Amino acid sequence: MNEKDLLKLIKKSILDKKGEKVEVIDVRAITPFTNYYVICSASNPRQIDAIKDAVVDSLSQNKVKINHVEGKAKSGWVLVDAFHVIINVFSKNERERFNLTQILTRKK
Repeated sequence: MNEKDLLKLIKKSILDKKGEKVEVIDVRAITPFTNYYVICSASNPRQIDAIKDAVVDSLSQNKVKINHVEGKAKSGWVLVDAFHVIINVFSKNERERFNLTQILTRKK
């Protein structure tokens, strides 16, 4: 699966579970560890888990390898590391606190 199709699959999985404010950030120029960060918000821990499970299931069904999953929904943040794409699912408060979008997109 090429990266464009992989990103579409991930975004669809998030949107199917009503994830909000989905952003895809190309980080190839700033890190050798991954190519893209996908960031989204969820309303509550249950939705965070649902989005994480949907992403993991979609990736697995399409034979996309997952390096690891970390974080707890009740903490307000979960990460799915699919090697070339890292997916972050945040509660609205944690997303504001981490401010990952600004960190990844600021000019050096």
